[in-house]
Amino acid sequence: MHNRKRLYWIIFFGLAGIIAVIPEYFFTEKTDVIGVTQADFSLDKQGQLAALRSGPESTKSGKQELGITAKGHNIAVNTDLFASHSWYVAPQRAPVVVAPVSSPLPQPKPMTPPLPFRFIGKLDDSQKVRVFLQQGEKVYVVSVGDVIDGTYRVDGVTDNLMTLLYLPLQVTQSLSVGSKL
Repeated sequence: MHNRKRLYWIIFFGLAGIIAVIPEYFFTEKTDVIGVTQADFSLDKQGQLAALRSGPESTKSGKQELGITAKGHNIAVNTDLFASHSWYVAPQRAPVVVAPVSSPLPQPKPMTPPLPFRFIGKLDDSQKVRVFLQQGEKVYVVSVGDVIDGTYRVDGVTDNLMTLLYLPLQVTQSLSVGSKL
């Protein structure tokens, strides 16, 4: 029984080998002799590192191309298969124009900011007129002569208008305070 298995395996491998070899003998075309010339990859006595540092001109002199001819076709193979190529193009620089130096411009006059207050109401008792102003969340009760936050001073209150002096620039501003009571 053991000999039969061995005989089957020998026959199997023999037939597989014959089937693999048959196409080589019957289906190949006759071609001309291929001539291969040997390439001389030796560099000058400086060594490979020195040749690479000196640039591509010195490496071309030490290398030869490998020529293969088959059926009248000449195939040239470059020996530097992994040469690096760059597609980077340096941008052109615009010419620098030097502007003439002129005298410095005069500083503009500082401008007063808009009034930060909103009129809420007015109280007129027999002694003086009090005006209620709002700035954000704060409510101010002011009368003539009062200073608000060190920046505004109340100069006068009329029936329709309140006059405020902006202290840093000494500029007068007006705020509408409604009509006569």
